[in-house]
Amino acid sequence: MARDWGAADFVGGHVALDVTNTVGGFRRERVERIATYADLLAWARTAEVVDDEEAGALTALAEVSPDKAEAALHDVRNFREALHRWLAAAVSETAPDDPDRVRVAHDVAEAFRDARLAPDPTSGPAWLLTVDDVGLALPARRLALATAALLASDDRHRIGLCGRCSWLFLDPSPSRRRRWCSMATCGNRAKAARHHARSSG
Repeated sequence: MARDWGAADFVGGHVALDVTNTVGGFRRERVERIATYADLLAWARTAEVVDDEEAGALTALAEVSPDKAEAALHDVRNFREALHRWLAAAVSETAPDDPDRVRVAHDVAEAFRDARLAPDPTSGPAWLLTVDDVGLALPARRLALATAALLASDDRHRIGLCGRCSWLFLDPSPSRRRRWCSMATCGNRAKAARHHARSSG
C-alpha cells in the first residue's frame, strides 16, 4: 500500500525542491519515503505532477511491467539525489560534484526532447508530456521540466538549505535568512535542543 502524503511533506515551495525532500533527512536519519513506484505515484498525485487519470494509467502499466516501473523509480531517485547534492553544494558554497550537474542537465535535456510545445502556453503548461509519450517515465520527465523552470526563474536565488535536516526550500523573506525547512518541525527541534543544552549546563 502506498504511503500517504500531507502538508508537512511539501515545505519546499516548489515541486522540484519537494522531490529532493522525499528522503527523511540527508544529515540525520535516512529514511527512504519513495520505496515503490506506487509511493512515487502517490507523491506525484499529491504534488499535482500527475492527475488521477494519469496515475491510474501508470498504475496499470506498472502492474504489467514491474521491471520497467522499478527502473523508472530508480531514475527518479537518482535524479533526486543528484539535484539535491548539486543545489545543496551551491547554497552552502561548497564545491559541487560535476557528475551531479551533468546528471541534472542530462535528465532536463531528455525531458525537453520528449516534450511538445503547447499550442497555447498562456493557459496551461508550456511543455506537454503524456503517458502515451513517455509511459512510466512521466513523473521523472515532468519533474525535470519543473526543475528547468525553477532554474530559469529568479526563485533560484531564494533556494535555502535547512540547517537541521538539510531539506531544500524557497526562502521568500526579504533578508533571505530563513534557517529551517519548517518552524513546526526542524525549527522547534532546534529550539528544544538548545534549551536542553542550556538546562544540562
